[in-house]
Amino acid sequence: MDSRRFAPMLNLPDYPSKPRHSRRTMIFDRGWPSVFIEGVLESFAGAIDIAKISAWHLHQPESVVRRKIQMYKRFGVEAQCGGPVLELARLQGKEDQVIEYLQELGFDGLEISSESLPTQVDIELERRLAEKCLAMGFTIHGEVGKKFPEGDQVRKAAGVLDVEAAVANFQHYVDIGCEGSYFEGHLLRAMCGDMGQNESARQQLIDLADAVGIDNIIFEIPGTYLHYAGKRALQGLLVYLFGPNVNMGNVLIEEVAEAEEIRDGTFPTFGAPNGDHPWLASLSRTGTGTAEPQWWRGVEASVSVE
Repeated sequence: MDSRRFAPMLNLPDYPSKPRHSRRTMIFDRGWPSVFIEGVLESFAGAIDIAKISAWHLHQPESVVRRKIQMYKRFGVEAQCGGPVLELARLQGKEDQVIEYLQELGFDGLEISSESLPTQVDIELERRLAEKCLAMGFTIHGEVGKKFPEGDQVRKAAGVLDVEAAVANFQHYVDIGCEGSYFEGHLLRAMCGDMGQNESARQQLIDLADAVGIDNIIFEIPGTYLHYAGKRALQGLLVYLFGPNVNMGNVLIEEVAEAEEIRDGTFPTFGAPNGDHPWLASLSRTGTGTAEPQWWRGVEASVSVE
């Protein structure tokens, strides 16, 4: 298949090639038919790094899941099993059996987390699980934060991040060999607001990224809870804070196109500080056909233009 993009003569922001640690996109496969996913991959496989095959597949035939795994791998996308599957295995005493089963099915990656459990599990248990998974050839990812405040060790209050605790959690996952870990999307939503309107949360996220390293964080955006505009606003806020190569997770596969345009500043994001086509706006401000060095900061970027 011809890999040349549409309108190749038009300049867009720099785009790191795979395998990469920045601009990673994890999609949330919520059980769409394989034929639909294959069509999306034909258009956007270059934009997708990880496909989380979620617990929503527990009621699908094994043959369908096996076929999906092979399809993702054929398009150069990591097929990852979502966290709740392993969490169920832990609770039922079937951890080893399930890991071996996932390996036989062909999964590339696993999520090592306790996001769905009442509280986080002992870190030494996670370390031993990580060692086991790495020895079996899996790529592993952690997850920091929980959907609800109860039992969440990285919140000071319902919408307030304990930055020090979150940094320690991310560092734990780095130490046990995770290739990037997820920042729970509903924690992000609680901090920033459904339209990214809570400005007080922004410095907390910046402090977290400065301490952990932005490439070690994959920020989830709730895929199915938020309305369309809210998802775009939070994605736009992440680009505003960290640039187009920020890692994003839980992007619905049918919404990859919007996520790519938001990354490149060619899409309006109502609610984000830089919301009105920031790449195009920057080109207009310079009048040279070249954008400002930090064009994603909107009008603030003009300060750096000489």
